[in-house]
Amino acid sequence: MQERDAENGYLEASVSMRSSNFPEPHAGEEGVSDGPLALIIDGNSLVYILEKDLETELFDLATSCRAVICCRVAPLQKAGIVDLIKSRTDDMTLAIGDGANDVSMIQMADVGVGLCGQEGRQAVMASDFAMGQFRFLKRLLLVHGHWNYQRVGYLVLYNFYRNAVFVFMLFWYILYAAFSTTSALTDWSSVFYSLIYTSIPTLVIGILDKDLSHKTLLKYPKLYAAGYRQESYNMKLFWVTMLDTVWQSLVLFYVPLFIYDQSDIDIWSMGSLWTIAVVILVNMHLAMDVQRWLIFTHMAIWGSIVITYGCLVVLDLIPVFPNYNTIFQLAKSPTYWLSILLIIVLALLPRFIVKVINQSFRPSDIQIARESEILKKNHSYIMSRPDHDTS
Repeated sequence: MQERDAENGYLEASVSMRSSNFPEPHAGEEGVSDGPLALIIDGNSLVYILEKDLETELFDLATSCRAVICCRVAPLQKAGIVDLIKSRTDDMTLAIGDGANDVSMIQMADVGVGLCGQEGRQAVMASDFAMGQFRFLKRLLLVHGHWNYQRVGYLVLYNFYRNAVFVFMLFWYILYAAFSTTSALTDWSSVFYSLIYTSIPTLVIGILDKDLSHKTLLKYPKLYAAGYRQESYNMKLFWVTMLDTVWQSLVLFYVPLFIYDQSDIDIWSMGSLWTIAVVILVNMHLAMDVQRWLIFTHMAIWGSIVITYGCLVVLDLIPVFPNYNTIFQLAKSPTYWLSILLIIVLALLPRFIVKVINQSFRPSDIQIARESEILKKNHSYIMSRPDHDTS
């Protein structure tokens, strides 16, 4: 069952209480409330429960409640409660503490947050994130947590893609060459592909890219749900990306072969064409998915293409290399530039069509919020412009 929030227009999943081992309370029974339940348990009770091997019953009872409060518990008992949840669910746990007695709990949780205050810095030293006040937790989770998930989720898919498309291109060449020992690319090009040609844009996008502003994320906390719904990374997206990778590698390899079919071009010139084409392709692929364009983003994406051309020119100037002077001969021909343009268009066309269809007919909450931000910015810009028609 789902209910639509009238204030912000997002879907909110109704909370269902899991109480398979406990009878459902009836509204007419005396002393029993049909509202949310809370569990309060002290340290002595936890000692008895853990000694008597009653963790399963405690877990069922705790998950039937909206809130669980543990009072006067030892440090190891705090860690035991976190381990109880981690061992029985796939949920990610968060622990927050401000003293030395919270260290065990912070280290046991998936994410630990330490508060630096009057209790000392023991919790801070054992935590993943440190804060000065508890109120900063809202921004840490809703803003930086969302940005981090969005960046990491996309970069995992993109790194699989940019390495797989290069490897698949070499694989098609091996099949075309009947598993011979010939090579179309120099060793330097293979090494520089991941080290220089495509690494800088990946780092810049992974640090600076943002899908939504912090104001929007704080105003609509339900956007955080995109994380535990695994919208940025899941197995379906992974296999779709791999299928797209296979298609792009096929276009990348066979389009130049088709265009230069009746020509006398040598294999090293073809390898030089494949090298620059794959670098431009993966950077254009990344540019299609950039959410926030900055000056550093432009410098990283377009600069990496320029650096690739510069490296190819330097390598082609060395007489001992087999690809000596190849790029200078290729760049004079319009067919060379037409091949690169055709590769980019054909390789990215399916991805572009799918993105347009999804954003037009099946937009996600993130996409709706982004469009709302853009419309508000445009409206504010139009309203702020002076009216030149009035005297």
